[in-house]
Amino acid sequence: MQLPPTWCGSICRNAMSEVCIEHCAVKRDCTGFALKPGMNLIVSPRFPIEHISDMTKEEKFTLVAVYVAMTVDHLKGVQDEPELTPIRRPNHDNSTSSQVSPNLKVEDLLPDLGAGVSSLQDGQERPSETFRPDEVAGTSD
Repeated sequence: MQLPPTWCGSICRNAMSEVCIEHCAVKRDCTGFALKPGMNLIVSPRFPIEHISDMTKEEKFTLVAVYVAMTVDHLKGVQDEPELTPIRRPNHDNSTSSQVSPNLKVEDLLPDLGAGVSSLQDGQERPSETFRPDEVAGTSD
């Protein structure tokens, strides 16, 4: 188990994950590298030229490829747009799928709601649901 280099941890989506610390950072081959979403040349850290002598061939290749791609995207004006994934896709083709009408009222769902409230006469109090000590049932042996 090993921690990733600082340059990698700042731009990799898998930094500090299980894939990173158990495989990629140990072998230092960038097999688990995935660019963080939203990374571009403006928000990325400076190119780590001072650490280039400590990098493996695979790390150098990955780093240079990422920074060249971000530079080209920046020069072309391409921005990394966030991926919008739907939270839920309704399946309208399936017979088991049901749609809830937006105009449902509580009275439609609970038809006895009005009857329960009107069962008390005006001025009557609702019976207490608490028990007095003399009402508690004792055990009969």
